[in-house]
Amino acid sequence: MSKISAHVHVLTANRLRDGAVVFLNFDGDWAPSLAGAVIARSPDEARGLEARGVHDAARNLVVDPYLVEMREVVGALQPLRQRERLRLAGPSILADVPGYVAPAGAARHAALAVASAADRSEALRTGPEPAAAGRVDRNKAEAA
Repeated sequence: MSKISAHVHVLTANRLRDGAVVFLNFDGDWAPSLAGAVIARSPDEARGLEARGVHDAARNLVVDPYLVEMREVVGALQPLRQRERLRLAGPSILADVPGYVAPAGAARHAALAVASAADRSEALRTGPEPAAAGRVDRNKAEAA
């Protein structure tokens, strides 16, 4: 399923009922944060996590489980790939997701995402920027 390297791994997936990003924790539950996530430090442990993901996917608890390569920095886990960093930060449409609670440590990303969503909403309400409004449509100009 995945390539196993010298870094540590955690198992992630999306929860079937609501699509939230989740991680397998020590209790055997799928939690929305890395806190308490099971860390595979060897290839055998990583294969065991993958097997658990396949099992839980077959039971329709999660969708598309896979290992995420992490590095440990001062006791905290940090994903190596940008895709996983974005998944940890949560959706970029936080203001539009009822009941969404940002994962621990993602407060700064959440604030930026909410600000970006508000900026996009404001732009949609106010219409095009003044520079774009003054632009002439070449097709209309040629037809006139």
